[in-house]
Amino acid sequence: MEFNATFLATIVSFIIFIFLMNKILYAPILDIIEKRKNFIDENYKSAAQNKDEANALIEKIEDKRNVAKDDARIQYSETIDEFKNQKKQVILEAQKAANEELSASNLELNSISNKTKESLKDSMVGLANDIVEKIIGYKPEVQGFDNEKIDEILYK
Repeated sequence: MEFNATFLATIVSFIIFIFLMNKILYAPILDIIEKRKNFIDENYKSAAQNKDEANALIEKIEDKRNVAKDDARIQYSETIDEFKNQKKQVILEAQKAANEELSASNLELNSISNKTKESLKDSMVGLANDIVEKIIGYKPEVQGFDNEKIDEILYK
């Protein structure tokens, strides 16, 4: 192999070609590749940050939802308790009214019963005389009823 001027000119032209290619083609391509890499890295960081923010918001929403559920359960329990107390109050009032009405009815029945017994007591002498007349055939006057015995029979 011979080293002559052509060989030296080829080497120099090859080095100039590499230098020009580096300036014209490789440097812009490497610059574009670097810019794309930076762009992708920035987008990845932004996506990771957005993901973290979204997870934080999701946790915040879950916490608020859990608090709202707890508040709703408490309000529901309080409302149920309030309605139970109102129900008990209404039942007690109804029982009280029913008991008062029952007492009034009992008093009225006792009064009617006593009036009826008194009217029977008054007409017992007449009934006794009528019974004796029907049994023996004449009308004697029955007298001397024992009021205590009559009260005992009627008010037992």
